[in-house]
Amino acid sequence: MNDYIRMSISSDLFVEKPQQNVEVLGNVPVKTVIYEVMKEFSLKGAYALWWKSTKQELDVNRTLAEQHVTMGAELEFGQRAMRFPAGSTQITGPMRGYFRAEGDGRTFPLAWQPALIGRSTDTASASQLAVDLKDLDQTKTVSRQHAQVTENNGEYLIQRLAENNQLVVDGRQLARLSPVALKNGSVVKVGNLTLTFVLEEVVEE
Repeated sequence: MNDYIRMSISSDLFVEKPQQNVEVLGNVPVKTVIYEVMKEFSLKGAYALWWKSTKQELDVNRTLAEQHVTMGAELEFGQRAMRFPAGSTQITGPMRGYFRAEGDGRTFPLAWQPALIGRSTDTASASQLAVDLKDLDQTKTVSRQHAQVTENNGEYLIQRLAENNQLVVDGRQLARLSPVALKNGSVVKVGNLTLTFVLEEVVEE
């Protein structure tokens, strides 16, 4: 996709004009957009872009188009440290994981752990979820806090959090609080939704 996307980016760091209207090529990686904003405002540190409505952080290594950022999108910009829920820690290892939704193709990067998977009911609950499936779960088969992913030295583990939460990994139904390892390409069924786990090596530029 080589078309320009007109969208807005808001931040309290933009002192004179908190909301900036921009045009960006859809095939540009999110990290490039972040870099350009940092350069424009002479910022240093770790920053991120996320959806204004759901607070879901965009994957810095994927393009805007791959993450369904379209014309008129509303994003927010800020420090990454501000985005993590209380009690969580940033994932900084050499391997980064994300989930890709079947059919829709939407991606959910795992930036912190423990990374909760669930269905938000308001802004506060959305900010706690690393994977918010509200927009995809039309039949409400996903609970508010359905499953959890943790990472240790590049290994990602997933477990279900409640007895009645359906969680199937590569065809295996998981028992409650019995974590199993995720591998690149693992197929995870959360309620009636199917996600594919993707593991990629971080490429620093």
